[in-house]
Amino acid sequence: MKQVLPYIQIGFHNDEHVIVVVGDYELADFIEDYLGDDCDLPCDYRTTVEQPGGEIVTLHFPASALLQEIEG
Repeated sequence: MKQVLPYIQIGFHNDEHVIVVVGDYELADFIEDYLGDDCDLPCDYRTTVEQPGGEIVTLHFPASALLQEIEG
């Protein structure tokens, strides 16, 4: 996983597809909307893990999505 900004990491899930891990629920919503609506890079699904003080959200992208496109 690569730290790209505070609270945001990008990498691969089981070397299969790109994921973006976000340490804040509202920030994850913003990123998901921005990538999907403005960049035409919609995620397939999201998973969440409850943590003290909030949630960690993982956005899972299709296998066809390129890490460089999402990171850019």
